Amino acid sequence: MNYRVEQKAAFTVRGYTKEMVKIKSNENFYEISHFWSNLTEAKINQLVSVSDGIVQGLLGVSDSNESQQEQFNYTIGTSVNHEGFAKNDLNDRYFPASAWAVFECIGAISAGVKAIAENQPFERNNLMQLKQNMQAPWTDEPVLENTEIPRIEFYPLGDMEAADYQCELWIPIK
Repeated sequence: MNYRVEQKAAFTVRGYTKEMVKIKSNENFYEISHFWSNLTEAKINQLVSVSDGIVQGLLGVSDSNESQQEQFNYTIGTSVNHEGFAKNDLNDRYFPASAWAVFECIGAISAGVKAIAENQPFERNNLMQLKQNMQAPWTDEPVLENTEIPRIEFYPLGDMEAADYQCELWIPIK
């Protein structure tokens, strides 16, 4: 599993946030997919209108790695400058300067962008499978996940259903 370590300056993510119930202490992939599938064109346009342009795409922010026991918050958003405040139904999440382990994930992520009926079988896409990998590749190194900062999924603009679509999973480390 290839990854690189990047130092990122402080930034803010502004977006739509939903509280979700954990399933067996893990993220609720079905609820996350359903949340993404209900993102309307108007909501996407609202996110694009507040973006600072630094991140060319959308971010999925999950605080499921934090110490919450029964639930977690998931945000669909974009990076914004520190000026101004969230309005309407958007929320802000501030991220301090930090080191991140950045994992590239290649493959269609259609499960996160299509509406899914509860009675249909649910298949985890490549990113979901990567997130479920319980053992970090640096376990033999003196690197630990910083559970005080949420994990981030980065979805660049492009065809999310293409076999060569590239997205990233950012895991905060210390």
